[in-house]
Amino acid sequence: MLKVMRLYIYSLDKILYEGDADVLTVPSETGELSILPHHAPIVTTLKSGKVMIRSKDGHQNIPIQSGFAQINQDQTILLVK
Repeated sequence: MLKVMRLYIYSLDKILYEGDADVLTVPSETGELSILPHHAPIVTTLKSGKVMIRSKDGHQNIPIQSGFAQINQDQTILLVK
């Protein structure tokens, strides 16, 4: 079983991130949400804050204003502003 998920983060005008992630933390409307590989499917809105990515290459933070997240067991897609 793979211990990483495929992550795609897009804004209106560019690709912010495409790659694998071990852990993803997003600022959802209901609070901070940490996502691990094989997470239960969910769709949620995002509020202003930082998207935190942990991967084999290290940590990365991406500031956002708002957006949506679609989380599946093997991939997560964030559409952000």
